[in-house]
Amino acid sequence: MLSVQFSFSQRDTIVYYKKHSPIAASEAADQQIVIQQKNKKSSVMMSCSWNDNKWKVDKTEIIKLKKDGRYKISNSTSHYEWSYKKIKDGYEVQEFNHEGKLIHKGLSRSMFPLHRVGQWQNLHDDKVVGISVYKEETMTKSYIIADDKHLPTNTYANADSLAIYKDGEEGYSKDLARSLEYPRISQENGITGRVLVLFAVDENGSPSEIQILKGEDQYLNLAAATAVKSCKDWTPAFKAGKPVKVYSIVPVNFNLR
Repeated sequence: MLSVQFSFSQRDTIVYYKKHSPIAASEAADQQIVIQQKNKKSSVMMSCSWNDNKWKVDKTEIIKLKKDGRYKISNSTSHYEWSYKKIKDGYEVQEFNHEGKLIHKGLSRSMFPLHRVGQWQNLHDDKVVGISVYKEETMTKSYIIADDKHLPTNTYANADSLAIYKDGEEGYSKDLARSLEYPRISQENGITGRVLVLFAVDENGSPSEIQILKGEDQYLNLAAATAVKSCKDWTPAFKAGKPVKVYSIVPVNFNLR
C-alpha cells in the first residue's frame, strides 16, 4: 500500500500506477499522477501515461485552496470543488460539480482523493446512483444502481479492458449530438433539461438495455434514448480474454437557443 500523504507543503509528489492499480515505484508503471506545488495555495496536477518509451501528459489540472477544508480542481473545460474533513487515519472527502451539486463522497487517506478506501457513493440530485468499492486504494468493484439492481460499470474494476467507442469520448459526443433531434412539441412548449440515459454495451459491442435513469418529459426521454441507440460503433469490454457486458450513464442535454 502506498504511504504517500498529500499536503500543500510538499513540493513534488508522484503516484505510480500499473494497469490502474497504485504501485510504490516507477518500474513497470504505465501511468502516473504528478502534483507540483506552485505556491502556498496553488498546485498543478498532471495525469500521464507511458507511450513510445516516454511519459506523455494526458491531462493537466490546477488545484487551488479556497479556504480551510475546501479546494478547487479545474482544467480548460471544467471545474470541480472538493471539501475535506480530517478524521482518524484519513479524511472524509466530497466532490461538487460546476453547479455546486454533490456528486461523489467517501473516505481517503489524503485530502486529495487519490487514495480512496472503502465505499464511495456516486450521487445525482441527492440520490445515490452508484457505488464504487476500494481496497488498498484500488477500485475492486463499481456499480450503477437502477431498480434495486447493481449493474457493473464500464471501469477497470469490472473488466481488463474498457468498452471503447470509435474515436473515443470526443467521437461519441459528436455522434450523439448529430443523432439527437430536439422534439418540436418540446421546443414549442419551452421544455428543456437533462436526461440521464442508462445503457449497456453488450458482448457484441452494441448499445442495449437502454432506459431512462432520470427524465424530463416523454418526448425528450424518447429522443435521448433514440440518440443513444443510434451510436453503435463500440468495441466491447473484455475480462479474462472474453467480451463482457458493462453499463454506462450518459447525460443528454436539451437547451433552447
